[in-house]
Amino acid sequence: MKEVSLSRGQVLYQPGDEADLIYFPSSACISVVTIMEDGRTFETGTIGRESAGGLVDAMAGALVANRVFVQLAGGAMTLSAAAFRGRLRESAGLSRLALLHLRAILRQAETSAACNVAHNADARLARWLLMTEDRVGGATFPLTQEYMSVMTGVQRTTVSMMAAALKRDGIIDYSRGNVAILDQPALKDRACECYGEMERQFLQLRAAMD
Repeated sequence: MKEVSLSRGQVLYQPGDEADLIYFPSSACISVVTIMEDGRTFETGTIGRESAGGLVDAMAGALVANRVFVQLAGGAMTLSAAAFRGRLRESAGLSRLALLHLRAILRQAETSAACNVAHNADARLARWLLMTEDRVGGATFPLTQEYMSVMTGVQRTTVSMMAAALKRDGIIDYSRGNVAILDQPALKDRACECYGEMERQFLQLRAAMD
């Protein structure tokens, strides 16, 4: 494995690329976005210390389907996809862990799809902010309104109003593209049930590893 530094906005994969490297974030946060035919983009996954960028496609030896880029700058470790597949063939324990991890990722994707239909933008924004905090390991991180718009699938004007409401209520501080979560319990109250469900998947995965 090789230690690398990832910069914000750095594109790791474009649709159709070969996933020849797997990125395991240590302090960076990676975003997976789906691009629609009309050019609109929607975030479908956030990857931090709990997972790895390009993992599923690398395991399958398949081409990447979505755009994958660095949401928050930071460190990561890289490993060649070929080396990882080789170890999977050699280690039953690693193969089992990888399958359990894929199950957790799939469950998160299912929950996210249902969330986008069932819950309002305010609850989705609270969920994404909490998930970002979990993945970077800190309550303060850079996050622009433009990207919050991608996260929630709503216009920037709507995001601005939602962020302003959270700031007015003392739940977050937001200035010049930086977010600080001031009251995590209150933010959890604003988030939909999907945040808790998504986190339970990885708690179950940790328990299975012990």
